[in-house]
Amino acid sequence: NKYLTTSTEYQIKRMIADSKANALVENFAGQWLTLRKLDSIQADPTLFPDWDDRIKQLAKRETLTFFAGIMRDDLSVLTLLNAEFTYVNQDLADYYGIRNVRGSQFRKVSLSGSQRAGLLTHASILAVTSNPTRTSPVKRGKWILESLLGDPPPPAPPNVPTLEATQKDNENMTLRQALELHRSNPSCASCHRVMDPLGLGFENFDAIGQWRDQDGQNPIDAAGELPDGRRFGNAVELVQMLQSRQPEIMRNFAGKLLTYALGRGLEPYDNCAIDSIISLAQSQDYRLSAFIQAIVTSEPFLHRRTTVARISEP
Repeated sequence: NKYLTTSTEYQIKRMIADSKANALVENFAGQWLTLRKLDSIQADPTLFPDWDDRIKQLAKRETLTFFAGIMRDDLSVLTLLNAEFTYVNQDLADYYGIRNVRGSQFRKVSLSGSQRAGLLTHASILAVTSNPTRTSPVKRGKWILESLLGDPPPPAPPNVPTLEATQKDNENMTLRQALELHRSNPSCASCHRVMDPLGLGFENFDAIGQWRDQDGQNPIDAAGELPDGRRFGNAVELVQMLQSRQPEIMRNFAGKLLTYALGRGLEPYDNCAIDSIISLAQSQDYRLSAFIQAIVTSEPFLHRRTTVARISEP
């Protein structure tokens, strides 16, 4: 029914514009992007004195405001990945080194020509995928595979030395060199060959999301090669390459949002609904409102049981 579809689309856009839609931002984005883990992140204060509870909360607010901005402007979901803008106030702008931002109010700022693009360069995401004393390319690569592409790696095989053990036994090695040695173990190679380049591409961002050119005495090398042979030189180039994974990104997003809406994990019989959601969203340039419209009119949602909505977190 064309009238019903048009009416539903209108109501969804009206609801998105309402302040009550903040619940979707807080709950869905907070779970999907693992922002709830940020509260427990304790970076080493000696190594990272700029990281405190105030910056932690501002970093979380940046990502939630960013998601809300994309939702209210009804932009493509792909904008989450490639946006040349973010939302900061003066304190967070100073933390990032962004100039000419004054006051405590968050506002939209351009990132064009900078080293940042999209949520993968937000301090919130970079911090939850780091260790207290250093970055973790493995965690960052794993986060991209799980949360963005919906392709989580298998658990690490038993009885394999950890990366930390490899570094301890080879103290003069850079992190990149230690990862290369770690990958030399055939049991580790298949997964780390995919994860490590994704994480290393963001090595210019330290464990709390600030830009750096060196790690101690060693210059940062953020270049890498994806398994398909494409090479990148930095995080922005890597983000651009990740856009080619649009089908996986959109299917994963649809699955996460449907899981949230249903309040249960997805089953094989939900794949038909996912296909329909993707088809409708694609016809509307993958705008966020299109995903919501497709979900609220889907068979699983119309026949759902009333439960508490949650999605799985890595």
